[in-house]
Amino acid sequence: MRILYKLTIFFVAPLFLLSACSTGFKLGNYDDPYENVNRKSHEVNKAIDKKVLRPSSKVYSKVLGQKPREAISNFSENWGLPKDFVNYTLQGDIGNVSKTTGQFLINSTVGIAGLFDPSERVGINARGTDFGETLHKWGVSEGDYVEIIFLGPSTERDTLGKVADLVLDPLGFVLNPWQSRLRSTANVGNVLGNRAALGSTIDSVLYDSADSYAQTKLAYLQGRRFRLNPEISEVYSDPYEMTE
Repeated sequence: MRILYKLTIFFVAPLFLLSACSTGFKLGNYDDPYENVNRKSHEVNKAIDKKVLRPSSKVYSKVLGQKPREAISNFSENWGLPKDFVNYTLQGDIGNVSKTTGQFLINSTVGIAGLFDPSERVGINARGTDFGETLHKWGVSEGDYVEIIFLGPSTERDTLGKVADLVLDPLGFVLNPWQSRLRSTANVGNVLGNRAALGSTIDSVLYDSADSYAQTKLAYLQGRRFRLNPEISEVYSDPYEMTE
């Protein structure tokens, strides 16, 4: 664990400084100083999707019915709630701290370890969050756009958030190796299920657009900015529209 913290500090501290010192985003601003490197990462991610994720998601959806897929996704999302609890606490969002706590307790007991989602039926359903959003709440700007191999589109701030979430996840300190592998397997299943559910949309961006990198960047930044700033009124262009 000490090694993990040292690696986190070594790799993340410079990124944090870059993000903290950069200017806040401007609506419609998509400056991309790392474009050359990002495009290379994008091509790797695109190849991974084409050769691994897309075919695997199709097999996954055919082998497992809708109910088993939903159970796996519920399980994966339920055991991500402790991480959300930590982030909502850091954000000072007491309402969602309560919702996340209630949702986790109900689904982990009545919902049989999270395989089912009875909390949603009683109106307890907190929106997911992450440390990237926590940094946003703290006033850290998004920084520049980056695309990370295996993880996909991100920003400097959200990249820092992804690493921090690994360190801050309380379950990482209490689960034994077998339980950690079970949760990781469920997370993979959730990824494949989401890839299958969003198949046509993702395919249109990656394989039907004239510039899949530009469309991926546009879709991510617009979606992420709207998620973190729902009050903004930027007029979005269609992120899936093919460029001429």
